[in-house]
Amino acid sequence: MTDVVIGVSIAIALFAIGVVLEARRRKREAPALVHATPPSLYPRINTDACICAGACVSVCPEGDVIAIVDGRPRVVRSSACVGHGDCVRSCPVSAIELVLGSPQRAIEVPVAGPTLETTVRGLYVAGEVNGVGLIHSAVAQGREVARAALASRGPNGCDLDVLIVGAGPAGIGAALEAREAGARYAVFEKAGFGGAIRSYPRAKIVMTAPLDLPGIGQIKLRRTSKEALLELFDHVVRRAGIPIVEHAEVTNIQPITSGFRVETRQGIATAHRVILAIGRRGTPRRLGVSGDHLPHVVYDVADPAVHAGKRVVVVGGGDSAAEVAIALAAQPGTHVTIVHRGPDFGRCKPDNQAALSSTRIDVQLQATVRSVAPGAVELSTAGRLRTIPASLVVCCLGAELPGPWLRALGIGLREARGEPIALRRRS
Repeated sequence: MTDVVIGVSIAIALFAIGVVLEARRRKREAPALVHATPPSLYPRINTDACICAGACVSVCPEGDVIAIVDGRPRVVRSSACVGHGDCVRSCPVSAIELVLGSPQRAIEVPVAGPTLETTVRGLYVAGEVNGVGLIHSAVAQGREVARAALASRGPNGCDLDVLIVGAGPAGIGAALEAREAGARYAVFEKAGFGGAIRSYPRAKIVMTAPLDLPGIGQIKLRRTSKEALLELFDHVVRRAGIPIVEHAEVTNIQPITSGFRVETRQGIATAHRVILAIGRRGTPRRLGVSGDHLPHVVYDVADPAVHAGKRVVVVGGGDSAAEVAIALAAQPGTHVTIVHRGPDFGRCKPDNQAALSSTRIDVQLQATVRSVAPGAVELSTAGRLRTIPASLVVCCLGAELPGPWLRALGIGLREARGEPIALRRRS
């Protein structure tokens, strides 16, 4: 009898030890929550409504935004979300939503109605200017806005039915919709077509999703490069014959009786309706220190190879800064220092964090740029000032809505702080 009791006791003890070890293993393997402020769109889970089906985890294209923690779906890396919305569409009980902005970081957006018509009647907004930066979402929104704008146009009396400002994904989507409707339209672009995509570093991997392009068909994409995406859009523009006027920066939009008078540096056009698909990257946040106007201070790097052999300082703590620093460090003879005021790179995707720690990059955390001089940058780290050489300074501090310009047009603006956005079901 004693032997039986001892055996049972040992079995219970071993079981208890196994439970403890398993709990410790799960704790080690559970993804760490990264408490970084999301830059724009990110998922929010209603834990009271969630039934723990786990579909949101398996469908996420990024793979590390949502994970199962202690048996329940949790947002573990909100800053890695790029707004596909697959998690929202997959939830059987609608317990998850995409939100725009957060209590800590508001996103300024134009005041617009259900059709994205602004406070100026006949003037619409589409794409990244609304906080919707994902390529396939911007294309879809551009199409929807173009349909609404054309449906509300007035009688003849203008050169165009609709004028689209911006030749990025939203602008191209709007143009294809206008072409499909047989409307008179044109696209004005202050730089070259492709919008913000053109300013990405060479070979940057771009996350997107299937694109439904009027007159072209559905194009299935998931991960592609900047060059491949630009080549695709170039093919679409040529095949559809989209009339893009490049280097035509719009300087003023003035309401007239039948629509709008649009002034550019290349001339004037009139249109019944105007769609602003201008994005946000055209107004980068500046350093705001002495010397930030110098010619070697830039806000994007299209071709890192051009800067081979230079001493470069990259300023910023997000994925854009990390990707620029990594691409520059891969060039022969280039010395790269990345300066970030935060304690870590928690806002970055895991692969960018890993690359920053494994490449030849001088990482300066909890540091700020105090001033820029020709060939040098003054840093402040833990209250100590020091100067490091820099023949190029790349500022990756995000971008701001061109608020003053929009307000000058009469468009009202507001702040979004954790506001749910509506998503369409994909066909």
